[in-house]
Amino acid sequence: MASEAWFQAPGELVNTEELVLPKSHQLAKFLLSGVHPNARLLEARSSAGPERFEAIVLEVDAEVGQVPLRDIRSVERLAVMFSKSDDSWPLVLALRKDFPRDLSHLFPQLEGEPCSLCLYEDSYEELRLRWTAVKVVERIRFWLRESSRASLHGPDQPLEALFVGRFESLVLPTDLFTGDGSAPEHLSIQCCEQAPHSNVYVSTRAAGNANIGEFVATVFVGAPRVQGGMRFAPGNLLGLNDAANAAGVDVIDGLRHRLMEWQHDARLLKSRLIIVVAFPKTRQKGSPVEASDIWAFGTHQSLAQLGEMLGLWQVMAGGQVAGLVGVNFDTKSAVDIALTPLNPQFALSRARAAAANGLAGDARRITAVGVGALGSQITGNLVRSGYGQWKFIDDDMFLPHNAARHELPHSMVGRTKVTALTQWVNSILSEPVAEPGIVANLLVPGDKREIVESALRWAEVVADFSASQAVARHLARDFGGSARCVSAFMNPSGTDLILLAEDHSRTTRLDALEMQYYRMLLEETELSDHFRPPEGQVRIARSCRDVSAVLPGDAVSHHSAIASRGLRMALAQDQGRICVWSSDQDFNTRLFQRSPVDAVEGTVGETQLVTDGSFLSSVRAERERKLPHETGGVLLGSWDLQRGIVYVVAMVPSPDDSEERPTSYIRGCRGLEAAVSDAIARTGGQLQYLGEWHSHPDGLSAEPSEDDCKLFDWVSEHTSQDGYLPVMLIVGEKESRWLVGASSEEW
Repeated sequence: MASEAWFQAPGELVNTEELVLPKSHQLAKFLLSGVHPNARLLEARSSAGPERFEAIVLEVDAEVGQVPLRDIRSVERLAVMFSKSDDSWPLVLALRKDFPRDLSHLFPQLEGEPCSLCLYEDSYEELRLRWTAVKVVERIRFWLRESSRASLHGPDQPLEALFVGRFESLVLPTDLFTGDGSAPEHLSIQCCEQAPHSNVYVSTRAAGNANIGEFVATVFVGAPRVQGGMRFAPGNLLGLNDAANAAGVDVIDGLRHRLMEWQHDARLLKSRLIIVVAFPKTRQKGSPVEASDIWAFGTHQSLAQLGEMLGLWQVMAGGQVAGLVGVNFDTKSAVDIALTPLNPQFALSRARAAAANGLAGDARRITAVGVGALGSQITGNLVRSGYGQWKFIDDDMFLPHNAARHELPHSMVGRTKVTALTQWVNSILSEPVAEPGIVANLLVPGDKREIVESALRWAEVVADFSASQAVARHLARDFGGSARCVSAFMNPSGTDLILLAEDHSRTTRLDALEMQYYRMLLEETELSDHFRPPEGQVRIARSCRDVSAVLPGDAVSHHSAIASRGLRMALAQDQGRICVWSSDQDFNTRLFQRSPVDAVEGTVGETQLVTDGSFLSSVRAERERKLPHETGGVLLGSWDLQRGIVYVVAMVPSPDDSEERPTSYIRGCRGLEAAVSDAIARTGGQLQYLGEWHSHPDGLSAEPSEDDCKLFDWVSEHTSQDGYLPVMLIVGEKESRWLVGASSEEW
């Protein structure tokens, strides 16, 4: 069958009955059946021996238009070659000798060999489970049709690689392309572990000229070029120069100039050279650069030896070089300078980590307070996504039991969490993401007070991972900086995650968000068990306080993943956020969330009273609903006695046995004790009975009547037993009046 127009398929001619490989036998049988009207069997070939293969030569009719954009004929002859090992896609060869070699999706072949079609981008291991003869025939026809239309390479596919082959990997510094490439980049390169098939070499910058590495890298950047057919990677300098010339780069001439500039540094001349070349690629002529093929090529000689081979100098005894004058360098002799092609990858920078996560890099300054199990894992997640420049504040030590749930490994036991976590997260990416940490207690910083306050002022965001109400109150009330505060913590049993995020201008701060979170627990019946206690504790040492809650590490990881995303999403908007993610034992998770309501604050005597618009609207709505009668109920909230603040959060409406009249109100008690006890239980004791509220009818002010004063005395008797001031709210037609202790104030 061989002629001047066709390549002969490999192997010896055989009858189809002699085929022994299942896939070749199946294809031959299918073609002989005549079922497919556009494919015909021409011959079968085989090669004996341990590397046995069988080839099916066929002719296919291609769907080619009247004016094809590429040289694909209406009838093409191909050979499909099957190997005995069946561990890779069958080789498909186009046997026409003038078949175009500049098409996309062609494997590189040596001159004088038939073109090899790349039919699939998926792995053979996956698709061979569904391989059939008819599918390979149709895939060949699809390849020919789309190639004739210059549309085989889809717009959603990445651009074709310039070179193909199996190459060992070289990890390069992420900012290698920041300069113009002419200055030598001093690198130290090591292979951390020998692999069976392919090694990975990791390069790091040698620090300054005082520590010149054993390798030097130099960079060339070509002009943009349209993607084309793949080729074998060059194995010598002349081949690299030829490939680079197509991109407008003369590597040999560039090397000779650079070596002349470096020749006076004797230490540098002992280093070996790595040539890094970037080939920018476009999808079509005139389109923007879409990607760059970046390749590295290692030389086998020192710079001194390389310069001698390039005709620049002669290496003298002792390694000194003497320049040569009047020597004409023959470019073709560069074929003797062997190169080792390497597949370069860049170290993981913040930007590259963010891109791998589908995000934009974000270096906002975050000071994290508390780096326990949840906080450390949240930080690790965010760092791996290129998010945040961090500082940590914590005074705790990393102990053996911490490793069960912490981001840090057991090898960090005995160090402070701040120091260890700073070192750990700075090892995740190729660039530092954490400033030196502060080993201090935020609430009792001692001689670290100025440093702690500086870290809070430095931040754009303060992330409270401490699970400490006292810390959250400190950030809300005692920290007067502009940094936005967020708080993430788990409920006692570890089933739910809570995220509280202040708005960008800090209008409603963490303490007010905390109170609105408690109100959400009262309103959402599915969160009634939110504050149930953990199932047990584990003793970690002999002291009575040396206990740790039983909490599965996978639950912490589950919540840390949610918190990482939740924190990013909260900080991406100016509004505040209140979220509770509640999970069952199978980690099925439901989100409960509220948009924060602006806090309403004022002073009543020496007490600062904090509530919000939602609460005030609820009591006014209840008053309107009961008009013309008076109504009332019980106030629920919380005291911060350290700061003299009372938080009024919710109310219990009038019990059904109350006496509601147009000019008087006597609160009943049916079901009231149970309602208050339920509110206390649902919020883990954070809300308590504060006092009473009632309304006045239209036309009357909110001034307390004689009966109101008697009621207030009764409230005072009950609250004073627990050391709290009594609180009363009177809601009138146009104004309200708050009474706290001996003071009252109209709002």
